Amino acid sequence: MSNGEPVQSQSRLGENGFPKITGKVKDFLHQLQKLKDQQKLPDVVPIIGTVELHGMHVDIVYNLHETTNQSSKLTNTVTATITTTTSDGPEHPDLKGITFQTRNTILPAQSSLHGYPTLLSQHPSALHYLKTRILQTYLTHHPGATINRLCPLIISGEWIGSSVQPAPIGLSHLSPRFVILAVKLNGTYLPDSLWSNIEANKAGVYSLHRVPPFVVHFHTDDLSVWNYALRDMQAISDDVESCCPYATHFGVDPASARGEGVVWKIGTEDGIVNPKCWFKMKGPLSWPENRITETSITHITDKKAAIENAVRQWVSDRRVEQGFEYLLEIGTTPDGKDGVKKFVEWVVADVLLEEGAEIEVLKEMFVGDEGVRREVKSRIGRVARERYFEEMRKAVGGSEPL
Repeated sequence: MSNGEPVQSQSRLGENGFPKITGKVKDFLHQLQKLKDQQKLPDVVPIIGTVELHGMHVDIVYNLHETTNQSSKLTNTVTATITTTTSDGPEHPDLKGITFQTRNTILPAQSSLHGYPTLLSQHPSALHYLKTRILQTYLTHHPGATINRLCPLIISGEWIGSSVQPAPIGLSHLSPRFVILAVKLNGTYLPDSLWSNIEANKAGVYSLHRVPPFVVHFHTDDLSVWNYALRDMQAISDDVESCCPYATHFGVDPASARGEGVVWKIGTEDGIVNPKCWFKMKGPLSWPENRITETSITHITDKKAAIENAVRQWVSDRRVEQGFEYLLEIGTTPDGKDGVKKFVEWVVADVLLEEGAEIEVLKEMFVGDEGVRREVKSRIGRVARERYFEEMRKAVGGSEPL
């Protein structure tokens, strides 16, 4: 992080994996500055926000190897398919060319993590319909374009509903469903406008854009944390946490519709399709440290105390929860032989990735001490292990020797 460039995770799934979206205001401001230096940032830029959904990240991946890369032939193929297959029409004979994945692993069609992908795989015609609709829309807006057959079409989404997250989350009142968050074609994420109205409701597939996006206008003469637009963005994100508009859209009582936050995108041609230009903001209940106020570590002068204070904030309740979700995704039993090992490895890697800028602050506080990062890494592992056994004790209602 020393060069100021935000780091994004290398998924276990490689280029087909969905990147982590930064929650650090420094990363967001860095990308704004980068666009400004490239003269790609207007004096006032729209920052476009969509509701952050509390669920499990999942993807539908389409192998395009058998699809011609000549746009005219592809257009004819897509059009013919659209006229004979609809989201509610005759079942397609199979799931050929389709795979399902979470953020960390590929799942067989018959497997079930909170109902995914087994519920979706019961509707192959709807899945093929989504593919053809997206390709047709893309080619309509890009006449003469070429589809790169070596790059899969990836529909990224959030699997939400009662089986995924317990109350008091507003989305827990809904039936399990797939919400489209992003679409990747030719190795690049498409503007939301190219897929925002594409759904297959009978298969439980909905667009995130059931709820209109938020827009904040960011005056780019001030690229500091004091820009008032950041306060507006945080206020909107806090409101979404208090009452999730996606949940209320489907009839959930506002009093029971606690949400999570907002994902913001820099509204330029480059920013809207580049995940490094996306920025998540959550409310204080969902993730207190994921706000415009950075982790408070700079007031502590003792190195050991500073590291301990920072690590305790970084190994948060939500990060611990995500660590156990990771074990579930990769099929590792938490109380099994490898449970604690894989949990700790994930937490350490995630903290080193997402808190890289703050670790650099620690290193700068203790100039000349090359052991700071090593000590931070070691302490993260120890605290993660502590939290693992704390959660395991809660689960069994007893005690566990450390």
